[in-house]
Order: sequence, then C-alpha cells, then structure tokens
Amino acid sequence: MANARGGQKVPVVRTTTAGKVGGVQYRPSGFAVWRGIPYGALPAGGGRFAGPVRPRPWDRVRPALRHGSMSWQLPPVYDKASDVMREFDFAHTADPEHEDCLNLNVYTPDPGRTGLPVLVWFHPGMQVAGSGNMPGRRPEVLSRNHGVVVVTMNFRLGCWGHLFLDDLLGRDSANLRLRDQLLALTWVKENIAAFGGDDTNVTVFGESAGARNIGSLLGCTAADGLFERAAMYSGGCDNVVPRDEATEFAREFLDCAGLTEDPERILSVPNVHLKVAHERLLRRREIVHYRDVVDGVHLPRSPAEAIGAGTASGKIDLLVSNTANEAGLWDRLMPGGARVVAQGARAGAARIARYGTDLERFINEELFLRPARDLLRAKATAGGGRCWYQVYDYVPSDHNFADAERALHGMDLASLLLDISAPGTASETDVAVARTVQSALVDFASGRTPTTGGLTWPPYETGTERLVRIRRTPSVDTAAWPLDDDTAAAGR
Repeated sequence: MANARGGQKVPVVRTTTAGKVGGVQYRPSGFAVWRGIPYGALPAGGGRFAGPVRPRPWDRVRPALRHGSMSWQLPPVYDKASDVMREFDFAHTADPEHEDCLNLNVYTPDPGRTGLPVLVWFHPGMQVAGSGNMPGRRPEVLSRNHGVVVVTMNFRLGCWGHLFLDDLLGRDSANLRLRDQLLALTWVKENIAAFGGDDTNVTVFGESAGARNIGSLLGCTAADGLFERAAMYSGGCDNVVPRDEATEFAREFLDCAGLTEDPERILSVPNVHLKVAHERLLRRREIVHYRDVVDGVHLPRSPAEAIGAGTASGKIDLLVSNTANEAGLWDRLMPGGARVVAQGARAGAARIARYGTDLERFINEELFLRPARDLLRAKATAGGGRCWYQVYDYVPSDHNFADAERALHGMDLASLLLDISAPGTASETDVAVARTVQSALVDFASGRTPTTGGLTWPPYETGTERLVRIRRTPSVDTAAWPLDDDTAAAGR
C-alpha cells in the first residue's frame, strides 16, 4: 500500500467537477492519496453495454479512502491438459467486482505543489482481468520516488467492455472500454491541477493489454488533446477488428450464452450468466481475445492507418518498449501456452506458415516486434512528435522466473514499478536497472530527452532505427525487425 512508511496521517480535501473528495496525506513526507474517485457512471435504467456518462454530482465531501470496484474478472485461457480455467496473477485483490467500476486513484508527492508531470497508468490483464490496484504492479511508487502525479483507473473489461452489439441489437455498444478510458482522461484534464498536476503535461503509459489500449487511443479522434505523450510497454496498435468480424464474435458469444433466439436478454441476465458464456467460449477456443472494433464512429479507421495518415495523435511524443523475449513467458505459465497464444493470432495464413513450428519466434516477431515496428515507422514518417524505442534485456534477480536467459513478457515491470526507496530483496544491480528504466520514463513524461547512466537516448528515426538496450549498463543498438512479406517471399 502506498504510504510514507510511518508518520502522521491527515485528511486532505480537493474539489473536482463533481464535488469535493477527501483523501489522506502522510506527514512529514507530504505524499497524498485519493482512492475510488468516480470519473464516470453507467447510465441509469439500462447501463449494460451502453456508453459511460459523467458521475452525478455530490454535495458533501466524498470519502476517497478505499479503492473502488473493479470490473468483473474473467479467466484469460483454458488449459485443456488439466481441464481448468487459468487466471494467472492479475487482480487477486479484495476489491469488489461490479459492472459500474468507473473510478480512479490519484497519488501525488505533495498536493501543495503545482505543475507536476502527470502519468496515467493503463493496467495489463489480457483485456479480461486486472485493475488499477493490482498487487505487484503499483505505479504509485513513481509518484513517491520521482515527484510526479500518478493516476490509476478501473474500466470495463471482457464482454462488458468489448462486446459489439450494434448490428445485432441496434445499440451503441462499440468500444465501451475505450470510451470509459476517454472519460477518465477527460476527468484528468479537468481536475488534475487540483491535485498538483499539470493538465497540459499528461503522459499515458501501460503494459501489454494496457499498451494496446493506448494504441487504440492513438487512432481515436476523440482522444485528441487528452494527453501529450504515450509510453507503450509490449503493445502496439493492433488490437482492432473490422465491424463484421466483431459482429460474428458477438454472435458466437450469444450462442455460448444460450441467447441466440432472444439476444435482447443479454441486457438483463445476471453477470454470472455472462461469465459462464465466456468460459464456454474459452472451452471452444482455449483463448479469447476481446478487441476494439473499427466501427466508423469511435474508431473511424484502424489506428495504424490513422497514424500513418498523420491525422491521429497530433504532436504526441512516443516511447515504445519490448522485452528481449516476449514469447518465453507463455509456456512457463501453462503447458502449451505458446501454442494457445499463437493460435489466437490474426497474422494471416501465409505469414503463420512461414514460421512452421517455431512458435516462440512467431510470437516474438508477429505479435510484438512487428506491431512495434509498424507503429514507430508510421509515427516517424507522419511526424509531429518525437519517438524513442527501447528493448528491455535484463533478468531481475528476485523475479519468479529469474532462471530465464532473456527478459520475458512482463518482466520489465519488475524494474519499471520497483520501489527503489524500499527495494526489498532486489539486488543493487536490480535497483540500478530500475533507476534507468524509471528515470527514462520520467524524463520522457517531463518533456525531456531520456538521459540515463550518462547516455543520452537517440530518437528513433526510420533511416537509422536506433534503440536503447536496457541491461546492467544501457547501450545504443540497431533494431532487428521481422522481414517484410515481399522480402521474405524473395528469400524463399
């Protein structure tokens, strides 16, 4: 839990657009926390699969001392070998699960200060699990140790945040998770100055599913002006499907829910009914990918196309990061995990066939490196903002998978979110690498060129494609990307 490790706790009240909220400040450090602030709500009388609305204002000081509800949690994969639904280690908090989970938390090193950089965290969880209060993934350490304001949030996940029913029910249900996040970012722009933040200097940052959420925001015209910078760890702009594919997915979900003949009932059945439908779908597919939909309204076209055309993301600065071996995680989480992840990919039959049985290379190149490359090249070509690229190539000594040869997917969070003022069992080298990763992000969020360990980071440019490799000592390297389809075909 974020605190000042002792000292006096005193109440601290700030005024938002919906009313006053009462948090707690720790003396003598000055660190202050507000938890569970509503940034939105579901509309009354039929909020399921509907766009979010602003919260109803309140008159008295609203306590903001406890984390709010998180979205309903779903298992991400089905393990056929053991006949179990795998949940991994995403949420597992005592926070209640609820459809109406639109709340956020604010952490500031000192609410009496002004103009601090703002970092808004998008949590991982494969679009089906996780929260802004995930154990082991607490970005508030950046606030306490680096003098920035940090915001974490909850939003609708799984079917509640992604099921596209527009063409089946005539309901405006598209991209609800994305719309929740847009409303949260609007709240930040309107209110964060009261908490010490600079509302003209907002950086969104996220890992895995959270990074892919940001990738979709980069192609969303409604996001223009809501943030100035984006840092994406292990995620690109590829988590989207066309309208017809989203509709077919919704049909299959309705079939698993037993609602094909009466689809309107999905608006009123108990939430456990929807959880069971998800689990039935998992048994069919082993893995379920909930994706954003290019609906022509909230996402007028794919984010990659929008960025390449120079019409999205404006002058936003971009920091993109991959781990050295993203694919190596999945077989460690469950038997045949790499096969399950690979089979859910949308890379195209010819490209999949190119890799044969080399699933690890396929996952690394097609699911992580290619999206990163396409995003960086599109952004660098379109111009309007600076880009940096890093590869995290360090294995922390106290990680559960410390025997890995190269850094696995998610392993960078051990450095990015390490509390360097109280590192626990982390080694001196672990702390040094964490300082490198964190200071690079804080430099980036402050509008500066990242400079770590005496190394000034070179920008990513299409001509040189330089990156910074994060090891015990960071160094400059050149990106090694997957082959383009025409180059690969010529090689055959």
